[in-house]
Amino acid sequence: MKIKVEKFLLKQGNRVGKAAVEFTDGVLKGFHLVGFTICDDPAKGGLFVLFPATTAGGKREGEKERPYFFLRPSDPALLDDLQQLILDEFEGPVFNTPRLARADVAKVEIVPSV
Repeated sequence: MKIKVEKFLLKQGNRVGKAAVEFTDGVLKGFHLVGFTICDDPAKGGLFVLFPATTAGGKREGEKERPYFFLRPSDPALLDDLQQLILDEFEGPVFNTPRLARADVAKVEIVPSV
């Protein structure tokens, strides 16, 4: 598995970057799981990752919309491990730096030692 991270040049709300997971072996080889958003919110403890999801429900009266996650682990601790791998590759926010060109903040491709 490879984790690809792209930092945003300008902070967009609390979003500072995005990430994708590329599968490098098995039946999912060559597939990418996209939609990870890296956020920075000091009120929530700093950097964290939002996982790919959409909303479901809310069609009927009184029913709330709720997230429908595309990535569902057998053990919730596995999400914490994946979040940490993504944040390790992110290496901190880079935004509001006009001297940087997009090429300087190119996609980072790292193979974690898992």
